Amino acid sequence: MLKKTVFLVAACSALLLGCGGAPETEQDVNEEVISNLLEAGFPLNDIMVADGNVYVGRDAHITLQASREMLQANETSEEQYRTTNQVGTGVTKICVNPTADFNTYPMLSQGLDLAIANYNARALRLTFARGPTTGCTANITAQTMAGTGGSAGFPSGGLPYGVINIGTGLNTYSLNVNKHVITHELGHTIGFRHSDYYNRSISCGSGGDEGDSGVGAILIPGTPATAVVGGSIMNSCFRSTETGEWTSTDITALGYLYGTGGVAACSSLNFVAYRGQNGTQISCSCPGAGSGSVWGTDTYTDDSDVCAAAVHTAAIPSSGGTVLVTIRPGQSSYTGSTRNGITTLSYGAWNGSLSIASVTPPANCTSYDFTSYRGQNGTALRCSCPTVSGGTVWGTDTYTDDSSVCAAAVHAGVISTGGGVVLITIRPGQGSYTGSTRNGITTLSYGAWSGSYSVSP
Repeated sequence: MLKKTVFLVAACSALLLGCGGAPETEQDVNEEVISNLLEAGFPLNDIMVADGNVYVGRDAHITLQASREMLQANETSEEQYRTTNQVGTGVTKICVNPTADFNTYPMLSQGLDLAIANYNARALRLTFARGPTTGCTANITAQTMAGTGGSAGFPSGGLPYGVINIGTGLNTYSLNVNKHVITHELGHTIGFRHSDYYNRSISCGSGGDEGDSGVGAILIPGTPATAVVGGSIMNSCFRSTETGEWTSTDITALGYLYGTGGVAACSSLNFVAYRGQNGTQISCSCPGAGSGSVWGTDTYTDDSDVCAAAVHTAAIPSSGGTVLVTIRPGQSSYTGSTRNGITTLSYGAWNGSLSIASVTPPANCTSYDFTSYRGQNGTALRCSCPTVSGGTVWGTDTYTDDSSVCAAAVHAGVISTGGGVVLITIRPGQGSYTGSTRNGITTLSYGAWSGSYSVSP
């Protein structure tokens, strides 16, 4: 006769991978087997633990390997479903508070930062923040569980579900996978169902219909009614190749439920969390010139005040605007300078960088009268040059402010005759200007002149 063991399992919101390392204890093994079975579609009341083994149908012993094989993903569009309940409009800032144990796992901890940034980059009507912090209108605890999966719950009473559980086995996976899993679990807390809830074999390789589960499975308008592997962060199961990035239908679904139609405030994003994701671009908005510290020129440390850096690099005026931040590798040194009323600092080696550009194409350089900027030394302006066919220029590297900017830019080696975007920095007048020939452009010498500029990329 089998000695039955009572085993309580929270509803797993899945993301279980079939090739994780084996847990070290019998309890860890059984917990992962049960999680895998739930993910594969077996009802909880059909699972039991007896004599240290996990059974389904009372007499079918399921080994750890067999349970993992049930979760192998296969290739088969993206859809999004929500629960009946959503987070109410009274919730504006959700604070995710990791436990002390959670913070001892570096990949989990960094993954949490990236997941929070994932949501904040979408400019939703609610923001996420890592706690402890102030101003929270709702709180979620991030804690650990055994295995390589995760679990959470759905909103109730207008509040997000209060806990996400993240498997410690994920600490051996990539940062992108951790970002994916935590983003997924937070998605459940604000009301997202699995995108393949009706047929979990799509992403898991096996498993059936989760059904309504008493919380609803409502198709979100604008998203297709089918699902594919990799089609959504909210797929039931994940792969080891996940990037942790939203798909197009994820973005549609987020915007439908919680969007404002805008972009996130740059101040709400933690760009340090994007280290290593070189080339990743994030749009965000600045209400004006930031007041924080900035290190570098054109390439800045990733802990710099982005809005102040954006004004410094001439991506936006001091009145603000929308910028495109690009994640860059760390540099061995950063050089400070003064531009546009912003003084940046120099620094040595730092592990992460960013550059900033305007999301609006710069105006044609011919539309500017640079002589009108005399005395505004250090002011920098970005403008674009079409194909360069000629123009009169006085000076070398430092040019008179009535010189043809695009011709000067070719002379300085900043662009080719095919044109491009340049940065013009206003300089003081000089006592004399020396002409030269470079890059097919011959400039002229001149005496004293009241205003100058330099040209850089």
